[in-house]
Amino acid sequence: MIAATATGPESLPQLEDRVLYHLVELTGDHPLPLGEGVSEAALAERLAEELGIAPDFAQSDEFYGSSARGTVLAAVKALEDEGLLEAIKVMGPWTIRPARDGRRRVDQWRQQWRQAQDRAVQRRILEELERCWRADPGHYAYTSRLDVERLCADLGVPREDYLANAQRLLAQGKIAENKLDQASLADGYAHITEAGRRDLEVASGTPRLSPGAQEAWVEVARLRRRLQLAERNMSSLIADDELRRRCQDLLAAEGHYDRVIREACVILEDRVRTAISADKSVVGTALMEAAFGPRAGPLRLSGNDQEQRGAMELYRGVMAFFRNTAGHNVIETYSQGDAVRFVVLIDLLLGMVRAATSQAPDLQANAQIGS
Repeated sequence: MIAATATGPESLPQLEDRVLYHLVELTGDHPLPLGEGVSEAALAERLAEELGIAPDFAQSDEFYGSSARGTVLAAVKALEDEGLLEAIKVMGPWTIRPARDGRRRVDQWRQQWRQAQDRAVQRRILEELERCWRADPGHYAYTSRLDVERLCADLGVPREDYLANAQRLLAQGKIAENKLDQASLADGYAHITEAGRRDLEVASGTPRLSPGAQEAWVEVARLRRRLQLAERNMSSLIADDELRRRCQDLLAAEGHYDRVIREACVILEDRVRTAISADKSVVGTALMEAAFGPRAGPLRLSGNDQEQRGAMELYRGVMAFFRNTAGHNVIETYSQGDAVRFVVLIDLLLGMVRAATSQAPDLQANAQIGS
């Protein structure tokens, strides 16, 4: 018998077994006419190809007097004694032919190899689909898909073998076709079922998750996806690197979102102070009046004094209402949504500070020319 995982003649442990296999390969699966067979040289040549020996060695005079020939003939004699082949030992090289029992044995090996290969393909299909399930347990019945080309290349099987084994798994209820129109099993559109996951657990010997643990796994995966989505959205919503870096972990917390308000206000205040090179003693509303004042403020957001006053009041209001309140009190009424929206507002205000800072030299030059 051969190992369950063997998939070809290279797994045959004995030389006699390989001799028998190659003999059947050379002669075919059907009985030969009386007296016909394969020469010992042809059989030795096939063995030489498998073992990486120069195939012309079996046709040379050196072969007929070598120990290699003696080894091949000894294997032939052992197989003949078992009734697995017949050797015609007339003058000259032997002629060898498989017996019916020999062909049956090779056929058994082929069936075992085929079954082992099918098991390997089916297990790989289940493993790949389980990974799809773990990656997206909430939507895997729609999103799960096999990379058929890569799977076939890795296993060294044709696409037809993949499809035949996928259809077997489908018939056994271990996989199911995706819930999409025109989703073809041939193109890898399938997802693992509960029966398929159980089959994998039995094969791998891993303990099965309890229903509660399975629900927890689904919830973890769902939260992971939400976090990944939130991280992508955070980058698109908040352009300022410092603001995003300092507030992101606070936004992801389970509460105490007044800390987000406090930190965002500190960043805005520090950025405005740096932009106008103000002393650290100038803070809050006084700082915003000095920076955005419609008459002498260096950070101009509009050439219209009324609009500039409106901008000043906007920055001043943030300091008066949000910064002062959160800076001196613990406020538990802010929700996560409130905190996110506030950070987005601060990001807008920081962007306007950057724009005003870059325009300040031009505005000052224009003012000097006008005077």
